[in-house]
Amino acid sequence: MKSLSRVGIRIQIALATAVLVAALAGVMSYVVGKRSAEDLTSQIGAGVSDLALQMADELDRTMWTHRGEVAVLSTLRALRNLDDIEQASALINRLQHELPIFTWIGVLDAGGTVVAATGDILVGKDISARPVYEFGSKGMFIGDVHDAKLLAEKFPSPTGEPIQFVDIAVPLLNDAGNLNGVLATHLSWEWADTVRRNLFAGQGLHRNVDIFVIGANGTILLAPDFAMTGQKLELQLEKGSHRSDIGWEIAKWPDGHDYLTGFAPADGHFDYPGLGWSVLVRQPIEAALITVHDLQSDILALGLSLAVLFSVFAWWGAGFIVGPLVTIANAAGELKRGEIESLPQVSGAREINTLSNSLNSLVAKLTEKDRALGKMKHIAHHDPLTGLGNRLALDVYFEHAQAQAKRQHSQLGVLALDLDDFKPVNDRLGHAAGDEVLCEVARRLRRCVRGGDLVARTGGDEMVIVSHLGENGVSEARALAERILSDILMPFITGGNRISINISIGIAVYPDHDTRPERLLEQADQALYVAKSKGKHRYVIYGDENRQQNSGSRA
Repeated sequence: MKSLSRVGIRIQIALATAVLVAALAGVMSYVVGKRSAEDLTSQIGAGVSDLALQMADELDRTMWTHRGEVAVLSTLRALRNLDDIEQASALINRLQHELPIFTWIGVLDAGGTVVAATGDILVGKDISARPVYEFGSKGMFIGDVHDAKLLAEKFPSPTGEPIQFVDIAVPLLNDAGNLNGVLATHLSWEWADTVRRNLFAGQGLHRNVDIFVIGANGTILLAPDFAMTGQKLELQLEKGSHRSDIGWEIAKWPDGHDYLTGFAPADGHFDYPGLGWSVLVRQPIEAALITVHDLQSDILALGLSLAVLFSVFAWWGAGFIVGPLVTIANAAGELKRGEIESLPQVSGAREINTLSNSLNSLVAKLTEKDRALGKMKHIAHHDPLTGLGNRLALDVYFEHAQAQAKRQHSQLGVLALDLDDFKPVNDRLGHAAGDEVLCEVARRLRRCVRGGDLVARTGGDEMVIVSHLGENGVSEARALAERILSDILMPFITGGNRISINISIGIAVYPDHDTRPERLLEQADQALYVAKSKGKHRYVIYGDENRQQNSGSRA
C-alpha cells in the first residue's frame, strides 16, 4: 500500500505539471494572439488606407500633369493654324517619341477629320462622332478609361488583352479665337499599373496586397486580374459607403473571403477635378495576421513540449521529493529568497497545496520583475512620441553594430537627418499637427530601412539612421538616401490638410571616414549642414562637399 501510494503521488504530480504548463501555454497563446491581432490589424489597416490615398494622389497628379502638357501643346502655332500639315505631323511624331505615354496624338480639322497623327494612323478618318471631337471642340475634355476601338488593330496588345485608353482633347483656336480644329490624345491606361508597381516597390510590410481603381459608376478600371476589369464591384463597406471617405475596414469581398480593405477617393489635384475614381487596397486577413498565427503556434508548441518535459521531470523528481511538504515549502521559500540553489529531496503527500502556492508565488514574482525590467528598458531606450530609439539606444546600438561590422568586415552608414523648415508647420497648424507629421516621418523612415537597422530621434525634428552596408558601402548609402528623399516627398495628410515636407541628409561611412561613433556622427552632421546650405532636400556624403556631382537632390 505504501508503495502504491507513492506511485499515485508521482502520477498526480506529473499530470498536474503537464496540465498546468499546457494550460498556461494555451492561455498565453490566446491572450498574446488576441492582443497582437488587434494591434496588428489596426496598424496594417491604417497602412492599406494610406497606400490607397497615396495611389489616388499619384493618379490625380499624373492626370493633372498630362492634362497640362496637352494644354501647352495646343498653343503651338504649327498645330493651331494647320497651314503646314507636314510640319504638324512631324511635330506630333516627335512629341509622341519624347512622351511615349501618349500612345496616339492626332490633329483634327474643324470638321472632325484626322489631318495629322502619330505614324499617320487614322489620317483621313472622320471621327467627328467620337467624344474626343464632340467634347474636345467645346473645351478641355478628359475621357474616362475605355477600350481602344478605332486603334485596336493598330496597337495590338502583346498579352492579347484589349488595350485601354484615357482621352485628353482640347480645341485648337486660331489667332481670332475661332475653332480651327481639335488636338486629341490617347494615353495608354498601362501607366496606372506602372504607378501601382512604383508605389508598392519595397513595401515589405504588406504581403499579398491587391490594388483596385474603381470608376465613378462602380466599374473596375484596374485590378490584379485583368479578367475583373470592366466588371461592377459589388462590395458593401460600412465606413467607405461614400466616395469621399478615407479609411479602412474588414470587408467580405465577392469571392467570399475577408480582407483588410483601405479606401480613398481620387478627387482631383489643384484645378483638375478628377473623374470620380476611387482606390481600394486589400490584403487577405490570413496574410496580414500570419505573424500572429505563427507566434501563437510557437507559444503553443513550446508549451506542449515543456509540458511533456516537465511531466517527465516531475515523474522523476517525485520519487525523491515525496515527503513532508512543510519542509519542501520552506525550502521553496528559501529558493525564492535566493538562500539556496536547489530543493531538498524529501517524501510526504499532505502539503501539496503549500508547495503549489510557494511555487506559484515564485513564478509570479519572477514574472513581475521581468515585466517591470522590460518596461523600464523600453522606456529608457525609446522616444515617447515617435516610438523611435533615443540617444541612449543609439549609443548602445552603435556599439553592437560596430562589433558586428568588424566581425563581418562590412560597413556602416551613419545618416544625420533634419526636416527642412519644419517650424512653420507647428506655427501654422499647431504642435499636435507637427507631432503627427513627426510620427508619420518616423513610420516612413522605418519603411525605408532594413530590419536590422536603427532609426533614432535625437531631438526635435533631428533623426539619425545607422544602417548595415555591404561591400559597396557608399553606393548603398546613396541608394538609402535617395529612397528616403523620394518617400518623404509624398504629401502628409493631417487634420484634412495636405503638407509637403523636405528633408536634408548628411552621410558618413564606417570605417571609410572614421571608426569612432562620436566622430562619425560629427561628420554626418557636417555633411548635413552642407546639404542644407546647398538648397535643402538633398543628401551629401562627408568629404564630397566640394564636388557637386557627388550630392543628390530631389525636386
